[in-house]
Amino acid sequence: MLQMFRQNMQTMELRSVIDEHLLSQTQARYVDLHRATTRERYELLLQRCPGIVHHLALQGLASFLCVTPNYLSTIRKDITFEAKK
Repeated sequence: MLQMFRQNMQTMELRSVIDEHLLSQTQARYVDLHRATTRERYELLLQRCPGIVHHLALQGLASFLCVTPNYLSTIRKDITFEAKK
């Protein structure tokens, strides 16, 4: 019975850590949506997850950033041309 209680306590602690992490991510995303421009949000996403553009479609990225795929494409084109200068 004591082993089961310890296991449940460990499970509760793990849940608590996961919940705090998810809450922190949600809060950061909410603040980013209201504070940062679309381009800044895209650049932050690239900093956090550098290879994400190779794994997700443009439409998925646009949906995550709350913009249209056309607008995200424009931002990506601008960033590409700036990098070439």
